[in-house]
Order: sequence, then structure tokens, then C-alpha cells
Amino acid sequence: MKRFAAVLAGTAALAALTGVQTASANPVGVTVCGTPGVPNHVTVKACININQGHVYAFGRATPYSATWQDQQVSFQLTTIGITNPALGTVYPTVLIEANGPSQEIGSVTGDVPCGSQVTATFTVTQPGWYPSSSTVSTVVNDC
Repeated sequence: MKRFAAVLAGTAALAALTGVQTASANPVGVTVCGTPGVPNHVTVKACININQGHVYAFGRATPYSATWQDQQVSFQLTTIGITNPALGTVYPTVLIEANGPSQEIGSVTGDVPCGSQVTATFTVTQPGWYPSSSTVSTVVNDC
């Protein structure tokens, strides 16, 4: 009887585990990123994630110098494409920490018709710094 109960418990645990694995195996989309911009105190990179026609555009920023000190930095993320709601531009200012990892900055989202092209440009706009930007374009095929 104890063996039977153990088998039932093992089967229930396996079923629960299989259910969790199935739920977490949902596609999270494909992310493409542009070439990093010219380092200008921080290195910037524009990225777009596409998941079944839904677009999520964002930027990444990484301190360029080992002598970097925590400071607020201004950016611009512009995304264009045929979408509903319309994609647009955001102007985030975020704290970039010394020795920190690459940070995801800003977000622009929207639903895009299959086969359309989306372009995102991520630019550092900090006063007194020369502009540095990264651009990425991709066609939405994941529909």
C-alpha cells in the first residue's frame, strides 16, 4: 500500500512538473539588436522583441569607462512602424550605475501587422555629450 501511495505521489509530482514546464515553454519572442553606437561615456544599443505580432522596443546602455560614477543620463527611444496603437518616442532619464550591467531603458510597444517593418533608434541625449545612437530594423514575421 505504501508503494502504491508513493507511485501515486510520484505521478502527481511528475504531472505537476510537466504542467509547469509546458506553461513556461510558451514562446517569449525573438529579440534583435542593432550595432552598438560609438561609445560616449555609455555604449547604447537599440533592440526590438517580437512575439506573435506584438513589438516591444527598448534600448540598452552600459557604462563605457571603468572610472564611471553613478549618474542620471538622458536618452531618446524612437520606434516607427505600422502599428495599433501607434509606436512613438519616449525620453527616459535613468540612473546608470558604476560597474553595473547593461540596463534595459525605455519601452515602446504595439501590435504590428505581419510582414511590416519596424525600426527603433536609441540615442544618448545627455547635455554636453556628443550624440551616440544605435538603430535596428526588422520585418515582423512572427504572426
